Amino acid sequence: MHTADSLCWRYQSTWSRLAMQSPQELGVYCLNAFTRAVPASLAAFYHIDDGLSAFDFQLYGDPTQMHDSYLRRYRHLDPLQPGYCQQIGRGVVSLRDAQALQSKQRNEGYQTFLSQHDVVDVTEVMFYRRNRPVMGMSLLRKSRFGSFTPQELNTLQSLQEMLQLAVSTRASEIAPAQAELHHRPLTEREAQLLPLVRQGLSNKVMARELGIAPSTIKTHLDHLYRKFDVTNRTELVGRLYS
Repeated sequence: MHTADSLCWRYQSTWSRLAMQSPQELGVYCLNAFTRAVPASLAAFYHIDDGLSAFDFQLYGDPTQMHDSYLRRYRHLDPLQPGYCQQIGRGVVSLRDAQALQSKQRNEGYQTFLSQHDVVDVTEVMFYRRNRPVMGMSLLRKSRFGSFTPQELNTLQSLQEMLQLAVSTRASEIAPAQAELHHRPLTEREAQLLPLVRQGLSNKVMARELGIAPSTIKTHLDHLYRKFDVTNRTELVGRLYS
């Protein structure tokens, strides 16, 4: 286990370069850096829109099934949503601290969801610009690792403070590239699909949301990839929202 001071020294020279990276590259780096410093069973890096809703998830540890279930049924019960974390006002927020902001019934419902996937603890790392959260990361622990220790939370806090410097110097918040849409207008179905892609939903979940077949979702995605000259979802979201 690295100490917080040694990790900060190791990564400090890197944070300034991260300010110039794409949102996807930044997410990959953060997932690797934080999970190397403090072990996690599962993790997700995401961006946060003006309505304080997380989108464009990048996943670590293959939590796809759990993530789909979260988006379909449990997100509204999550005490670590960006809006709650903003109320607490810290860069690192523990599950225990966040649960104090909502009812016992909602916490029990969310705890049931976590228990179904053997998750015993969650910590959220938030990054702010102008006092508003713009990026975040969920770190989840299964029973094999146990709960996050105070020392591990301190390490996460030190890394968050270093990355916050990179986030603060990034040119601008992610917003739809209106020029791209003007030159390559979306069909009605593509316009319905794009926000779901942005949320990180699977083809199966998007098909259920739109009432169409998964194969039709794939066809529309292929059209979007060709239209915006990209090869995958990450590039598509980066092209339109970076």
